Amino acid sequence: MNFFEPFADKPAIIIDIGQAYTKCGFAGESAPHAIIPTQVTLNSQRFYLHNYKLLPHGIETLKEMFIEFLYNVYYKILNANSRERKVVIVESIMTSSDFRKTLADVLFNDFHAVSVLLIPTHLACTYTLGISRALVVDMGYNDCQIMPISDGYSLTNLCSFAKLGAKHLHDYLKILIEKYALVTVDGNRVLFSSLSNQPTLTEKILEDIKLRCCFVTSFERAQKIYKQMEIKQTDSFTDLEFQFAPECDYTIESMIVHIPGYVREMACEIFFKNEIDSDQCLQNLIIDTICKTPIDLKKEFASNVVLAGGGCMLDGFKPRLAKEINALIETKSNVFPCQKLSYHKTPSHENYTAWLGGAIFGSLDILDNYSIQNTQHKESESLPDWFSIQIRNNLVQT
Repeated sequence: MNFFEPFADKPAIIIDIGQAYTKCGFAGESAPHAIIPTQVTLNSQRFYLHNYKLLPHGIETLKEMFIEFLYNVYYKILNANSRERKVVIVESIMTSSDFRKTLADVLFNDFHAVSVLLIPTHLACTYTLGISRALVVDMGYNDCQIMPISDGYSLTNLCSFAKLGAKHLHDYLKILIEKYALVTVDGNRVLFSSLSNQPTLTEKILEDIKLRCCFVTSFERAQKIYKQMEIKQTDSFTDLEFQFAPECDYTIESMIVHIPGYVREMACEIFFKNEIDSDQCLQNLIIDTICKTPIDLKKEFASNVVLAGGGCMLDGFKPRLAKEINALIETKSNVFPCQKLSYHKTPSHENYTAWLGGAIFGSLDILDNYSIQNTQHKESESLPDWFSIQIRNNLVQT
């Protein structure tokens, strides 16, 4: 170890607390040290931090959950002394005030953090790429958020939200498996739904099936499938004369479940096709968000689309989205200012793009100017967010 290392400024700790997974590591590094479930154990059961309202004594329980969770992050994963570190929290703009305030209170009062900075997820993505303006499409666990970013600010009045997150996909995948999957029982293949004692399709199992078996089918194949369904006037995949992908076997509780090819291909179609409300499809939301932006920024946002979040890592997702958007633009050529969108390739996996932006910002000398110091937090009753921060005389004003 370098003799001067103990006296040097220690890098800040960067924590991106997502709905399902948390990324944690140090400023200046290219990847998080760990990606862990955003869960703690209470009474022998696992609970997500963001579900604290479903538990008795909501805020008090949330504080206990934070203490256990952050202790694990500080001392078991990062092996860092909380009293010696600044903290950067990458947070969703949808985070509730109670959640933010409780988190800050625990960091300052229980872990005695030197300072804390709360930076919006979408804005952090732009620091990863070093750009000032972008349209950030964040495919998270609970929802999809499409946010225009301009010169360090999230244009929240122009953003779009839709229930197109991983949880929505898991729910739809569960319906398809229960309806179409087959199970081998005593040498015979029977419908999953016909079992009297069905294996439990937990969130963890559904996520594993999604990653191992499912993929986003190509734009051309999807059009052929929908054309057949329209001709045959059916919404059942079993009625189609189409060669889907081969079936995939998956073991649940010592039982082999045969997942048909049409389930593997069509589960992810919820992102691109909505029978009830076509405006809630991903490609429509992106185009509509760009159309809502000021006329002098439309082309700039269309040329700087950033895809973030774990949902973007599904096989075939990015090329399918690009073709869906191009097809939609052709139908709106008279009102849309661009012939196509341009997408940034991030220097990281999409699931920690925002964390990397926080790690870059956390290594800058101006971190202290934006952060809330421990002494300031004790003197102030309110917790400022990014939208209320102003730099003046190297202090945070609210």
